[in-house]
Amino acid sequence: MAHDSTQEELDLWSDINNPNNDADMDDWADAHNPNNEDYLDD
Repeated sequence: MAHDSTQEELDLWSDINNPNNDADMDDWADAHNPNNEDYLDD
């Protein structure tokens, strides 16, 4: 990734890539959407 990821971001990314986890790209999008409550404010 081009920018420094926060640990929270890396955890989310790990979850997304874990087939046993419920997280998916929608969660990733939410984390990067400033209009969303889950937004990661870098």
